[in-house]
Parts: sequence; C-alpha cells; structure tokens
Amino acid sequence: MGISDCRKSKKCRMWVIWVLMLIVILLLIFWKKWTTALIAILVLLAVAMWIEGFNYDVDLQKLWQTGNYQESRVQSIKDKNWDTIRLIWECVKADVNCDNFKTQADAQARYDYCMNQIKENNPNIEDPRKLDIYGLDRDHDGIACEALPKVAQ
Repeated sequence: MGISDCRKSKKCRMWVIWVLMLIVILLLIFWKKWTTALIAILVLLAVAMWIEGFNYDVDLQKLWQTGNYQESRVQSIKDKNWDTIRLIWECVKADVNCDNFKTQADAQARYDYCMNQIKENNPNIEDPRKLDIYGLDRDHDGIACEALPKVAQ
C-alpha cells in the first residue's frame, strides 16, 4: 500500500496516528528533553484521532493547496458492501439532497458533478450511480430529483 492509498484508507490513517502516538509516548517516557513539545504533539495526534473517528474531516493536502476549509472537507461513508467511499467538498452527503435545490436542473448538475467526483476519488467504484448515495435517483434512471420543477417558478 502506497502513501496515496493510505491517505484514502481510514484504517491506515488510524494506524499511522496510533503508531505516532505510541512513538511520542515512548519519547516522553524515555527521553526527558522537550517534554512540552512532545505533550503538544501528543495532544494534536489525539485531536487528529478524534476527528478521524467522526468520518468527517479535512484533506490536509487540499487545505494546504487551497487554503480553503470548505474545499478540503471530506466525509467517509460506507456503501451497501461496507466499502469506504470518500465524498469531497461540495459532495459531502449532508449538502446533497433534493431539499437543497430549487429546480431539477440544479439537482441534476450537482448529481452529475458528484458522481464524477466519487468516481475520480474512489477508483474501486465502477459506477457510483448504482449506489444512490444521496437518494437523488431512487429509480436509478440517471435523473435526479424528478419531483422538482424543471425550471424556477
């Protein structure tokens, strides 16, 4: 498993955080220098573990590149086969449902965009439309939020 694969795997990220916490604890026990700095690092790692546990976090590389918290939002969810799916930025699940749109065209545009994002960020998923992650296309015909008006009224 490479570094980019580990970035996409919650289990791998959790293991990395645990290993780093263990190293810091061992340094605190056996190496008495820089105690304050090591405690600060341990607190930061504990916060990282806490954030990771909520399945809603931030892609730090994206945050560093863009400087924008909203654009770096990430949510990890499980599909019906219990495979992890990473949802990025505008495609975080809470932000994508029919109530968020005024017209079917708006919903369709976001649906298509998010399906492409899911495919791009989750290479193990062949066709994200079959999963209906957002509940926008319950009959799986590719048309999102069919009950919404076609154009703004």
